[in-house]
Amino acid sequence: MRRLHLYNPENDLALALGCRNYTPPPNADALRRAGALLPMWWAIEGDEIIAPSDCQGDADWLRRHFGLCGGIFSGGNSRLVPSPWGWSADACRRFESAGVPATLLPGRDVVERMRALSHRRSSISLLSEMNRSDLLPVETTDPDVVVEMERNYPGTFVKSPWSCSGRGVFCASGIDAATLRAKASGIIHRQGSVMVERGVKGKVADCASLFYIAGGEVEFRGYSLFHAEDRGVYAGNIVASQQWLKGALTKYIPAQELENTVEEQRRALQRLIRNAYTGWVGIDMMVSRSEADGFALHPCIELNLRMTMGVVAMKVAERLAPATPHIISWRRGAPQGLTLLPPRHGFALCLTAI
Repeated sequence: MRRLHLYNPENDLALALGCRNYTPPPNADALRRAGALLPMWWAIEGDEIIAPSDCQGDADWLRRHFGLCGGIFSGGNSRLVPSPWGWSADACRRFESAGVPATLLPGRDVVERMRALSHRRSSISLLSEMNRSDLLPVETTDPDVVVEMERNYPGTFVKSPWSCSGRGVFCASGIDAATLRAKASGIIHRQGSVMVERGVKGKVADCASLFYIAGGEVEFRGYSLFHAEDRGVYAGNIVASQQWLKGALTKYIPAQELENTVEEQRRALQRLIRNAYTGWVGIDMMVSRSEADGFALHPCIELNLRMTMGVVAMKVAERLAPATPHIISWRRGAPQGLTLLPPRHGFALCLTAI
């Protein structure tokens, strides 16, 4: 099945507005343009990619250096199956503008269902399905609830319902009540509500489980480990074999517990999503120190109903098979380490040794 790929990492921001003509902020737009050819890392022979024509030289370079597949889409092929980074009304518009027939695109009701599932409240549904009511975040339309949460549980995290790369997440620690109330009110005004959750102390690892959904069936594909700053901003993914990644996690969490958690997640996704979506799903998790001198696994910090950098890291690892773990990250300015995408618009995708 040949696909037409679209790299639209700003998709969660487009979901927040819910409109067909979304204009990303300058930084997000620059990242989108810089990463236009990123789908070549998972494209197969015959696939095509929506990218500017001036990317042709970079596409040739990626084919020569890494043996990647995927040509730049020039229009006219209606048999390609659209495959974006994430689905939204804006993604549909971009495919339509490229000439993709409406019959190959999800209808408005399907897109709205995917938008609803991409809301951060889906973590509440998933944790409830897993019988983990002790870990449920709070969704509220009252900024005073946010202030009260931080008063009772210092270090509370406040999250926009839709955002990407941790940009819509902040820790309330050290923020005075008036400022916190104003920040929460702004999120509620823009997106209708705000998510609030207790901070986790003693974090030792950010990780995720990666699934693929097709035909209503959910299949576990692997693990990812990633770096995030203390306040939640994404910093990069570890590129290593699945064996190494699982071994790194089982230093803290027994293998059977980890596998049981993944199976519980898979069944919960099966019940929640069913036929509403086809594509990648990532469930962000966290390992932290427990009160009993051990470690605990939080099974769902949030649900990503789209392609993720964890999947990208897995695809890069499959192609390059690095002998030691590396980290993949977007770099500003001069590239460092191995360049996976040539620099464009101030960004380069790089692989560096840990």
